[in-house]
Amino acid sequence: MVRRRSILTLPLALAAGHAAAGEMLRTAAQSGMNLKFNVNGPPGFCVDYIQALQRVDSGLLFKGLDEALPLTRIESDLAAERIDLFFALMKTRERVARFGFVETPALYNVRHRVAVRADDAVNVQGFDDIRALGGNGIILATRATGCESFLAEQPGLTVDAGATDDLRNLRKLLSGRGRFFYHADVTLRHCIEAEGAQARVRILPAVFHADSQLLAHAPGLAPERLARVVAAMRTLELSGAAARLRTAYGLT
Repeated sequence: MVRRRSILTLPLALAAGHAAAGEMLRTAAQSGMNLKFNVNGPPGFCVDYIQALQRVDSGLLFKGLDEALPLTRIESDLAAERIDLFFALMKTRERVARFGFVETPALYNVRHRVAVRADDAVNVQGFDDIRALGGNGIILATRATGCESFLAEQPGLTVDAGATDDLRNLRKLLSGRGRFFYHADVTLRHCIEAEGAQARVRILPAVFHADSQLLAHAPGLAPERLARVVAAMRTLELSGAAARLRTAYGLT
C-alpha cells in the first residue's frame, strides 16, 4: 500500500474547512496509474478533477485519496460498498453486474490501440489481421483492466494477461515476449514516456475500439448523494473547465 500525501494537501485542507457543511464520500487512488493519480510531479487528472469539483461545490468532501490501491481491490471495495465512488473506470459487462456508472458526463474518452517494437515492421488494421498472424500475434493486456475484458470478448485471439502492471507489459513487449501491447492510447503514451522507450516502441494508428472513462459508484449509494456529485460534474462541463483540464493532460 502506497501513501500519497504529497498530492492531496489541497483537497484534504478544503475538506477540513468545509466539514460542517459537507458530506463525506469515500473513494480511493489507483496505484500504478500516474495519469490519474501521480506520486511525483503533476497530481494526475483525477486528483485535479476532484479538486475542480470541490471548487464548484465546497461541500463535496472526499476521503481515501491518501492511499493508492490496486484496481482489483478498488473494484472489490466498490462492489462491497466499502467506498462510494471511484474516478474513473471503463464500463464492462462484468463491472456493471457489480456496481453502477454515471455515463454522462464522461470524465474523458479513450481509443484502444496497440504498441509494437520500433524494429517490427508489422502493420495491422484490425483484429482479423492479428488473427491471421497465428502464434506470431500474441497480444499483451494488463489484467483486470477494461481493455482485457474487451479482448476476452473477441474470438480467435492469443492474449497474455498475466501482468498486473502496465510497465511490466511494456517491458515484456521490448523483450519479445509478446508482439502487441493492447491498451488505451493515452495509457500507452504515458507508459512509453515513463519508461523512456520512445525510440524503441511505436503505437500503430489503427483504432480497435473507442470507450470512455466514467465515474463508478457503489450499488447502494443514495441517489441524492450521487446527484450532488453529478451536478458538479455537469457544471464543470458547461463552464468549459472539464475540457480545459482534459486538454492539459492530452485527453479528449
